[in-house]
Amino acid sequence: MLHRLLPVLLIISAITFIIFNFQSVKRNIVYRLGISGDQTISCCKENEVLNSNGNFNETASMAIFNGEIINYPKTSLANQFSQALSQQQNEAVLGTTNAQGEEKWIEISLDEQKLRAWEGNKLVMEYPISSGKWAPTPTGTFNIWYKTRSQLMSGGSKELGTYYYLPNVPNNMFFYKGYAIHGAYWHNNFGHPMSHGCVNEPLANAAQIFEWAEPVVPLGVNAVRATPENPGTRVYVH
Repeated sequence: MLHRLLPVLLIISAITFIIFNFQSVKRNIVYRLGISGDQTISCCKENEVLNSNGNFNETASMAIFNGEIINYPKTSLANQFSQALSQQQNEAVLGTTNAQGEEKWIEISLDEQKLRAWEGNKLVMEYPISSGKWAPTPTGTFNIWYKTRSQLMSGGSKELGTYYYLPNVPNNMFFYKGYAIHGAYWHNNFGHPMSHGCVNEPLANAAQIFEWAEPVVPLGVNAVRATPENPGTRVYVH
């Protein structure tokens, strides 16, 4: 008798799993078929970047990723923000070249899901990243054109389960329009695509490279746009 009921039980189990994991299953199906319908192609719009002052938003109390409320580490993000400002008072940031006159530049390998920071031919940083999953990360050679210490990012689709609302995203380096290299506190799946086109980094790595790269963020402000006098570090994405 039991063996006759087994197929029915398996069907019931499958239906139950789909019901309770509907958004996750739907996301994976549309992603694999390449028909997500999600119109978000970067973490921010250019006007949102230009209007950002990079300040930490103390009033934010909730974060959403893939349509679900997640653990929002407000206290640790605030502490990291404060520590960065304290260190800024005491540390000189190198320019587009190091002490030996070698160019500083950033390489992002989409195939390897890795970021490497170079000074000439010398590797100074290397760590895993998460590039675009719902929208591709643009490839080519760019320069960081805007930096913000903190940034609100929102977008995605509530219907498709890809909606996100992420306050106080740390250490943002915009290299092409609204695409940025930035820290990510909402997942720990680095080494695999996870974003809407941006480049997600582990928090500690994001803080380190933010201070290493140009343009230099002047004292007293938390956002800066690159200029001929304060140019942005070159970023090569392939």
